Amino acid sequence: MKISKFILSICLIVSLALNVYLIKNQMTTNNKQQKIDLDFKASIGRISDSLAAVTDGNYVGYLTAIEHASKANALSKYSSYNKENSNITGTTSELINEFRNLYASQKNLADKERLMQGFQQLSAEPNHRETMDNILMLLNKQ
Repeated sequence: MKISKFILSICLIVSLALNVYLIKNQMTTNNKQQKIDLDFKASIGRISDSLAAVTDGNYVGYLTAIEHASKANALSKYSSYNKENSNITGTTSELINEFRNLYASQKNLADKERLMQGFQQLSAEPNHRETMDNILMLLNKQ
C-alpha cells in the first residue's frame, strides 16, 4: 500500500512539473510570436515614414522603404498573419520590387498621401487584403 502511494505521489509530482514546463514553454512561444508580429507591423508602418522623405530630386526615401519592406518580407513567413493569409510573403516581396523600380526610375509618387495612409492602415491590420491591393494599385500607377 505504501509503495503504491509513493509511486502515485511521484507520478503526480512529475505530471505537475511537466505541466509547469509546458505552460512556461507556451508562454515563451507566445511572447516570441507577439514580438515577431509587432516587428512586422512596425516595419510596414515605417514604410510610410520613408515615403514622406521622398521629394523632387531626393529619392533616398525609396531606399529606406526597401529596407523596411525587406524586413517585413523576412518576418512575414514567421508572423501569425502568414497563417491567416499565405500570400502575405508574396505581396511584401512585390513592395520591394515596386520601390526598387521607383528608385531606379527616379519617379515621384503620384498620390503620396493616400499611399502613406494605406501603409498606416496596413500596419494596423496587416491581413486586410483590400488595403494591400489599393497600395499595390497606387504603386503600379506611378
